[in-house]
Amino acid sequence: MPDNSAERRVTEDSIAVVKKFFDDLRAALNGAEINPYGTFSADVEFVVTGQTPLSGTWRGMKAVLEEFLPAASPLMGRAPGHGLFPLEFIGEGNRVAARARGRGSNTLCMPYNNTYFLWFDVENGFITRYIEDFDSSLAWRAIFRCHLEEAGT
Repeated sequence: MPDNSAERRVTEDSIAVVKKFFDDLRAALNGAEINPYGTFSADVEFVVTGQTPLSGTWRGMKAVLEEFLPAASPLMGRAPGHGLFPLEFIGEGNRVAARARGRGSNTLCMPYNNTYFLWFDVENGFITRYIEDFDSSLAWRAIFRCHLEEAGT
């Protein structure tokens, strides 16, 4: 039987990096003086799927910090208990998938509690690819305050 201990160790290490990201993000959202993106590599590929005004691909933390976050941050409320809470991790080597539940609000305190599927590539202790997928119709309603109509039959 082959010894898979090295591969298991890489998987466990990758999941630990992703868990640290979740911990740091929750702490920052709740007022801690911490960089929630400290686990991201300088050249991270940061992807938000969908067709919302915040959807897109950013290459490098500089782009995330200067383009994505200034657009996203003003749309979100801040309150104790807000965060992204992982429900499940699936890891294989340097790749980790996570299912998470978000708890938050928009700036008018309207609840924004979405379910996320997140993909991470981890290399040398840093996240090199981050892909965020979620219910964008909920984002349109809560974050962008857009009224959606059901299609006629």
